[in-house]
Amino acid sequence: MKDFLVFDLETQRSAQDVGGWGNIAEMKMSVGVVWDSKQQKFCVYYEAQVMNLIDHLLSGPVVIGYNHLGFDYTVLSGYFSTEKERKSMLNKLKNAENHDLLTDIKERIGKRVRLDAVARPTLKVGKSADGLMALKWYKEYLNGEPEKLQLITDYCKQDVEVTRDVFLFGVHHKQIYYEDRIEGIKPIVVDWGDKTVSEPPQDSVQLSF
Repeated sequence: MKDFLVFDLETQRSAQDVGGWGNIAEMKMSVGVVWDSKQQKFCVYYEAQVMNLIDHLLSGPVVIGYNHLGFDYTVLSGYFSTEKERKSMLNKLKNAENHDLLTDIKERIGKRVRLDAVARPTLKVGKSADGLMALKWYKEYLNGEPEKLQLITDYCKQDVEVTRDVFLFGVHHKQIYYEDRIEGIKPIVVDWGDKTVSEPPQDSVQLSF
């Protein structure tokens, strides 16, 4: 049995807000969520707790995400002052044990696929919102609507749950599915069985396993 973490975060700002995708570190985090298989629960972190989140991610178990190597870790590195410190933390996070599902899928089929395009055919469950809506909610939160932070939290938690269950589906079935805009639903053979525990968590999406 091997413990694992599943991670995702939402940002305060869009790429346009920070001057482009070259400035991901300036987007800052609104909410970060980790599913911890050892604790069998979701752990929620807000901006003031970002260092606790980083410590959790570096605590040892493999970190599973969907583009967390290319995006989320860069956002977290933005909480360090100098470029040297940012690069050091980014390297530390990336050099820990990680399994990025987007990277894995791209290596297998030769292209990037949105999480929603994998989750819907694999789990029959899609994302509840999108990143643009989460950004809108954060602006509304700053403008005096505190309940909007909970909406972001719920959305991020659902993304983590979907990522986790796509992964576990792949572990148990040796394949997942994605929706190709031209060819329709297609399978992807995966070999993720050595990454996780032998049984899915109790609250995972129940399908054919």
